[in-house]
Amino acid sequence: MSNPASSLPQEKAALVRLVEKLRQEQALLAETSAEGVTDIISEKASLVAEMTTLAGNRHQLLASIGYTEDEAGMQRWMNEQGSDADKDIWADLFELAQDAKEVNRVNGILIGKKLSVNQGALTILQGKTGTGNFYGPDGQNSIKSSGRRLGVV
Repeated sequence: MSNPASSLPQEKAALVRLVEKLRQEQALLAETSAEGVTDIISEKASLVAEMTTLAGNRHQLLASIGYTEDEAGMQRWMNEQGSDADKDIWADLFELAQDAKEVNRVNGILIGKKLSVNQGALTILQGKTGTGNFYGPDGQNSIKSSGRRLGVV
């Protein structure tokens, strides 16, 4: 195989699936409960590994035919030898990569917000707000009353 563009359809398909997973992750992160995010993270990792393998194979092929083993080498090959169909898929890959980058950026913001809310809740439960601990290490209420007891003596 001497056509570095031959695996571009598989790369595009994997990237389409990755963008779908990122959008699913975003929908889950936008919900109050983010159950299912762990499964998506695992699926994303598999897709990234697949894409890394495909790009690595493409880079090796580029090197074997005298081009640099990177996207610049692929662009040079496209300019010199790529068909119109190859160039269309290559352009689609760049557009999809930008989409993935933006969705991933928003997901990062959503994750940051969830972490902030969780940290705030932990701070309150640990009593680090200056009002004393609500719960001690044993899980028991640790707020001490300093006033008189109410009731009949």
